[in-house]
This record gives sequence, structure tokens and C-alpha cells, in this order.
Amino acid sequence: MSYPYVFIHGMLGFGQDEKVNDFMPYWGMLAGDLAGMIRANGGEACAPTISSLGSAWDRACEIYAQLVGGTVDYGEVHSKKYGHARFGRTYDKPLVPGWSSEKKIHILGHSFGGATVRMFASLMANGAKEEVKASGKDVSPFFEGGKGDWIQSVTTVAGPHDGTTVIGAIGPLLPILKVLTFFGFAGVLGNTPGNKFYDMCLDQWGITSNPKGKCDFKKMLNIPGIMKAMNTDDNLYFDLSLKGAREINKIIGLDKDAYYFSISTSNSMATVNGNQRMKASSFVPFWLTGNLVGSCKHDRTIDEDLDPLWLESDGCSNTLSALHPSNQPYVYYYDSRNNLERGIWNVMPVYQGDHMDVVGGSIRAVVTPYYVMNYYREYFKMLDSLK
Repeated sequence: MSYPYVFIHGMLGFGQDEKVNDFMPYWGMLAGDLAGMIRANGGEACAPTISSLGSAWDRACEIYAQLVGGTVDYGEVHSKKYGHARFGRTYDKPLVPGWSSEKKIHILGHSFGGATVRMFASLMANGAKEEVKASGKDVSPFFEGGKGDWIQSVTTVAGPHDGTTVIGAIGPLLPILKVLTFFGFAGVLGNTPGNKFYDMCLDQWGITSNPKGKCDFKKMLNIPGIMKAMNTDDNLYFDLSLKGAREINKIIGLDKDAYYFSISTSNSMATVNGNQRMKASSFVPFWLTGNLVGSCKHDRTIDEDLDPLWLESDGCSNTLSALHPSNQPYVYYYDSRNNLERGIWNVMPVYQGDHMDVVGGSIRAVVTPYYVMNYYREYFKMLDSLK
């Protein structure tokens, strides 16, 4: 049976409400439109627009509100802990009408979208007791749990389950990247008409405007708010670090009713000195990040030496980290494909390509677009065949 598909973007990504997605869909990019391919064949598919810099928790809350329709509730306890607004944007129409245990969804997350969909599935199934206790009758149904059977499958694509060493490896470049993204993309672009084209969606911090309303140019001057969002542990940069991943892995459980799949990626090769360097076919910026990851033998965020297996990467995600969360059970897909079980990770064969090639963002996708599209066409057939 074919259930609706939900596609979740990663860091600095974009969804279907942003104009950039009309020109180049995040899922498919230069190869085509994966959501469009599903719809063209009579299926349902959507790609929610969620924060490109928010934490896994905040992004999961934004997904739920859009799928069911309503106002984003980040949770009373969570919002007070990190000092941002409890409620976010309101969505008048559900992206998946009739979503229930009878009409399940397949949800896929690329890059940090992996941690996001894991958090989403965990809260759907297990809820958040502290939010229920604090809010009582005013609590969002999302935090009540008990809806794990609304999800048919969870897929992570190049998702660094245990974090990525690129956060520690880029060293002094990290503060520069934070300033560029929080001040430039969020603070400036997020409060101009350009937010209709590319939307950072950080309204809970009071630093971006809703593209469907008027731009509040004064938010550009909310320096304290921007600094707070940038330096908190409630953002993507923290969750992507090895330290942050360890923290969120403590609270992300498995949904016993859903099938779990992970697609890890690799586009590096061993060097004579035991490091890894990126292949020439990689996206040019990954020559820098991937080579830094390929020589990173000590992670600053946890202050620990690393196993050499951490050196292989796709330029952003460590191949090892993207296989499966180290604290959860797993099997390899080719060993289990004839008897797939719910509530356990099925590790797919490693995809040979860089971090963006796996979603169609590469020269190969331009030259041979059928490679990416056929890969997912076969993958979706497998998901549709799940009982």
C-alpha cells in the first residue's frame, strides 16, 4: 500500500513553501523532483518548510503542526528552559489530511533532517511526560505520545546519528558560519521580502518574520535575540556536534510500530598517511570540510580521541555516524530484507557519493539524473511493499 511521503530537509535547506524550492526542489535538486515524481504517479507527498537552523526538537514540533494543521507548540517546559516563545506559526490546512493509524506516513530526513525525523518519531510514539505534567489539558497532542502507529517508516539519509566531527574540525570557521547564518540569513534576509524565497523560520526567537505577513524590519536590530539563538544549546549547531548528539540520543527512543532505515554516504578515500581525503568528484566546499574531517582524530566538543573509522565521510557526515545510532539496535538490510521488523534499524548499503549528491545536488545529477531518480524510485517501491 502506498502511504503519503514526508520529506524533511537538512541544515540550511528549504521546503515547499519557499520559492527556491520551485526552481530547485531540495529533494532531487538538479536530478529532478522526488515529491513531484510521487505525485505524478498518483501518490501523496509533501516537503514541510521548517527551521534551517533550529534544534531537532523545535523542528519536530514544526513538522507536527504542519502535518495536522494548527499552531506550532514547542512545549512549555522546553521553551522556558531555552528562553524562546512557546508558540510559533499557525498553519490553516494540514499537509496530510486524514493522517492517522489507518493512513500512515513514510518520513525521510536528509542530513540533520535525520536527527529531526528520529526526534519526531520518538515524540509521536513516546511523548514528553514533562510537557504533559506542566501543561495539563493545554498540552499539545504531539507530547501525549501514543501515535507511533501513525508512522509506517522512518528513513535517514546521510544523517549523522552520533554527530559529525565537522563541527569541531572546522575550528575558527564555526563562529564565522554562525554569524553568517544567524545574522545574515536569519536576521537580515529573514526580515525582508527575500524570506519568501528562502525562509530561516526562527520566529520563536523573535528574529525572523513570517513570509505570509508583513516584514518586521526592526527584528534586524534584535541583536540580543540573535545572539541568544546563536549561542544556545537549542540549535542545529549544538545538536550536530558529538557532544550535542550524545545529549539528544539520551531522549530519542525508537518507535516500535515503525520500520527504520538508514542510508549512509561516503565519498572519501584513504591516503598513505592513514587519513582520508575527498574524491575529486565531490562538491568543491566538501574538499575543505571533508579533508578536515578526514584528518580529525580528536573531537573538541567531547575532548576525546576518535577511532580511525570516524575519518571516512561524505564531506559533512561521518560515514560511521550515519550508519545507525550507536545506542540503538540494528541489522544490515541485506541480512534482514526477507524478514524486516519494526522498531530496529535496517542499515542500507553505503551510498557512494557526497553529502549533496545523495539528494541530487551534484554534477553527476546533471549528467546522469536518472541515477538519483532511479535509486529513489526503487527505494520507494521497497517502502510501499512494507506490510
